[in-house]
Amino acid sequence: MKLSKGFYFTFGAAFFWALGIITTKFIFLRGENVFNFTFWVIIFATPFWIFTLYKKRDELKRITRQDYLLLLSTGLISMVLLNIVDFFAIKYSYAINYSFLIRTSIIFTIFFSFLFLGEKITLKKIILATLILIGAFFLTTKGQKIILSRGDILTLIDAALVSFGNTILGKIAVKRMSAGLSASATFLVGVIPVTLIVLFLHKLEIPNSIYLIILAAIFSTAGALLRFRAYQNATASYVAMVYSFTPVIVFILAVIFLKESVTYFQLIGGTLIVFSGVLVEKLKI
Repeated sequence: MKLSKGFYFTFGAAFFWALGIITTKFIFLRGENVFNFTFWVIIFATPFWIFTLYKKRDELKRITRQDYLLLLSTGLISMVLLNIVDFFAIKYSYAINYSFLIRTSIIFTIFFSFLFLGEKITLKKIILATLILIGAFFLTTKGQKIILSRGDILTLIDAALVSFGNTILGKIAVKRMSAGLSASATFLVGVIPVTLIVLFLHKLEIPNSIYLIILAAIFSTAGALLRFRAYQNATASYVAMVYSFTPVIVFILAVIFLKESVTYFQLIGGTLIVFSGVLVEKLKI
């Protein structure tokens, strides 16, 4: 089976995002504060995005006021609002609940894609999305029963923001301008608000794991670039569904580098996600 460009870019984005998650786990295990971590990741990533935007300066001059509003909205939702809701969702939800419920972004993406992008809701999409969610449930919960918490509503809101702020608005942006301009402008719009929020909530410190934080910034940047390239080459629903390889990659890396245990439920879940992801590519969802 010949793989499409959309698959390569989406899988690449998922892979780098998974590397970022594992690196972040290492950093937190070494005692780094989440606010300090966020600040320094932004600091190390910002020069690259400024350079990327500078290279796109001629294109930037040609975009319309509507495009500027689109980039502003995307940046504020995906960089600022999403980070705030994500923090409280993690704080007030059980880890198992959060890990599973955040995957419902697939359902939100299919629905939002229908509303805003005109993508059809088909039986194939519904079946594959269901299989991916079942796989995600087994992989993230290890088959344990989910006990509802007050943070679950926040997690569902978080999933909706991931879908709308990242995927839908990102897809709309690359229809109107290049992936490089969309990705860099979106990031830079959120830099100052996020930095001010972090500095307000926590005293700035020199990080304990500066090299790992630089690595995390590189992985985050690479993942964002590939994700916007994926939007150029595939539907929003496709990107959201193939992006579900992320927890599988994280699981494999965690077993290798963090020596985490493996259960039969996780193996079943991972297999379901991979099987469904391959079908998404084969059926060109």
